[in-house]
Amino acid sequence: LRQDPDIIMIGEIRDQETASIAVQASITGHLVVSTLHTNSAASTITRLVDMGIEPYLIADSTVGVIAQRLVRRLCPDCKRAKKADAEDLEMLMRKPEEDLTIYEPCGCAKCDGTGFRGRIGVYEIMEVTPQLKHIISKGGEVEAIKAQALKDGMHTLRMSATELVLDGTTSVQEMMRVSFDL
Repeated sequence: LRQDPDIIMIGEIRDQETASIAVQASITGHLVVSTLHTNSAASTITRLVDMGIEPYLIADSTVGVIAQRLVRRLCPDCKRAKKADAEDLEMLMRKPEEDLTIYEPCGCAKCDGTGFRGRIGVYEIMEVTPQLKHIISKGGEVEAIKAQALKDGMHTLRMSATELVLDGTTSVQEMMRVSFDL
């Protein structure tokens, strides 16, 4: 911090000391980018509170949170189309009467029989709006934070993964593996 950098990258926030330094750097005008192991963007806020950071400091120092997961990409050479059944439609948060075509892995020589080739990111991007700052500063629980973030336009990991299933990029099973919300 003595060199007055514009941007600071912290490999991972693992403890209260690192979290405090990150928050103080952010409050004093530095852009701080870091990682933190949580299940969602909203739970990042409560994780920082659990580390001993005051909610008002988190609200003042945070501009956004991104949660990410990797899903396996279906092999374009062998993926197999199928009509989504009732269980698939439920997992995709679609109406039972919808007629959807989704894809599932098959396996070929190009993907070594796995049905998958490569990976693609699934993202949950939570912008910390003035309304969200208010909830955070009052010590709001993860569900209240998530509810406001959704009102503000956040797409959950499940929503983002669903888009990848619907466009044939990945499978329902991969979507379920990386998304925790219903």
